[in-house]
Amino acid sequence: MVFPDRCIRGIPNSDCLEEGGSLPNLRLFPFHDERSREDGWIPESINWMDNDGVIDFTLCQKKEDGQEEQFRVGVAILPRSELDRLKKRTGIAEFFGYERAPLANNDYHGNILVSNKVSKTRRNMIRSALALASEVQLRSAG
Repeated sequence: MVFPDRCIRGIPNSDCLEEGGSLPNLRLFPFHDERSREDGWIPESINWMDNDGVIDFTLCQKKEDGQEEQFRVGVAILPRSELDRLKKRTGIAEFFGYERAPLANNDYHGNILVSNKVSKTRRNMIRSALALASEVQLRSAG
């Protein structure tokens, strides 16, 4: 499967940011064990940037109640090259991946995946690498 050069992670609140909102932190990619799937992967939702409209699409997504914006703060754009770099790292490849997983209302949807068998230390290293490679775009105040 061919993947776009970038993906987007929505930023739900300012707790996911550092330095006045210019840098994502570890909370943007939590990989909580309780979200572990039967196949042993812990998914974190992303949207694949198939086109330039995906940023606006992501910012318009609503919470389950259909009223409140899901990503009130903005988006973090992550290059796929960083995901591929992590996949190739010795000792990480078997614990890290990504996928496209379209939803009924979201053809762009996918997941960044971490194995539920990965150590907490290695998981934090992955979370840090993802945060450092992400470019924050804050929601415009208009």
